[in-house]
Amino acid sequence: MKLNKVVVTSSVLALMLSLSSCAEYAASPLRIPFQEVVQSSQKNEGVSIISKAFTRQDCNLFLGRDILSEGYQPIQIYIQNDSDRSYIFSLNRITLPIARPEEVAELVHTSTVGRIVGYGAGSLVFWPLVVPAIVDGVMSSKANDALDNDFFAKAAKNQIVLQHSQLNAIIFVPIREYQASYTLTLIDQNSGQPKTFHVAIDN
Repeated sequence: MKLNKVVVTSSVLALMLSLSSCAEYAASPLRIPFQEVVQSSQKNEGVSIISKAFTRQDCNLFLGRDILSEGYQPIQIYIQNDSDRSYIFSLNRITLPIARPEEVAELVHTSTVGRIVGYGAGSLVFWPLVVPAIVDGVMSSKANDALDNDFFAKAAKNQIVLQHSQLNAIIFVPIREYQASYTLTLIDQNSGQPKTFHVAIDN
């Protein structure tokens, strides 16, 4: 009888630990747009810009979460600079409202406290649930940290697009203010002259 109780306890504990693996974050690196998208790119003296609006499937693949359901449209911006000049890329020279990546990440965090409380309540009746409560809480916290770091790494930032280099990043636009095109202005690092692109967003 005692042995059966141990077996049952061990089995339930193993099940709870396997369930706790749900608290994780996994996302693929951003891809470089393929040829069919490149054909619709905006070009200007050796510089090409491509933009793609993420679908729900893209969100889950590249961001690990359904961002659209939270009211934000991720837009991938790919700049190919094949010229002999370097350009300054600035978020404030894009004619779309852009949300901070940490603001969007916060909306899709796994609820660490909620998960711990859920297990904790059950542990009052069945003490082995204390262990998965702790494990899941730690994993949830780590998943949120990984999500924050990945969103920040993939989000577009003010930077220099060097000659013969690329920029491949994401901006987050509130869906209620989303438009199918935008204007982006790059500044020649040496001359200070602007280079303006009218970019159509591929869907």
